[in-house]
Amino acid sequence: MGDNDGGVAKLCETMQQMLTQLMEQSQAKASGSETLKILEPNPVKLTGPGDFFSWSRNALLILESHGLQKFLKEDEKKPGNVTQEQWEQNTKRVMVWLLSSMEKSAREQVEGFQTAAEVWVSIEKQFSGKSNKMQVSRILHELRHIKQEQKTVTEYAGEIKKLYRDLEYFRPFKAYDPRDVPLLREWFEPLLVQAFLEGLNPEFNFRSQLILATPDWPTLDQTIASILEEETRLANQITTPLANVESRAALSLVNQV
Repeated sequence: MGDNDGGVAKLCETMQQMLTQLMEQSQAKASGSETLKILEPNPVKLTGPGDFFSWSRNALLILESHGLQKFLKEDEKKPGNVTQEQWEQNTKRVMVWLLSSMEKSAREQVEGFQTAAEVWVSIEKQFSGKSNKMQVSRILHELRHIKQEQKTVTEYAGEIKKLYRDLEYFRPFKAYDPRDVPLLREWFEPLLVQAFLEGLNPEFNFRSQLILATPDWPTLDQTIASILEEETRLANQITTPLANVESRAALSLVNQV
């Protein structure tokens, strides 16, 4: 009787081990299949230091949405539930995706690396340039001379905001007190508002004068909203007379008949 009990116990133990292995394999396959989803292309192509901030920010957002940002860290260790083959396959996949988001001039500098982390770190060292005075000078120059021209108000406002984000990145404000940061932005925002208004096309001159005539400076978002409202009003003025002309022409044809 005791031998039978021992045999049954051993059989149960063997079956438990087999079940555990099957579950581990299933989890490993599941974790691997997560990365088989198609990665969205980076909307920004990396050409050099000028667009590194936007490129890297979009790259991180996309990889984080798929849980793949860990492959950008040089000291990241392989989890126990992932095989070495899966780990290497995924890091190569992320590296190919990174290279595909670069222009040839930038890509050629990192094509010889073996991992996504090596590519990421090398590009960051070359192009981040947080202390690069030339980048700050370029951004300030563009802010002073930016014009709307053929762009819509939305497109033009987007360029202004991007330049400001880049300026904060390349020339960060180091506050002694965290409460100083919003105060600095509040102080700097009128300069952005003025740059935005001065670069608008002439048809917005009257609305710009009304905005500047107010006793308090509006925020940049409030200013953009006001100009967008004016853009809509002007567009309606153009379409309404055309509609009236078409109506009169149609009525004239009816009368002739």
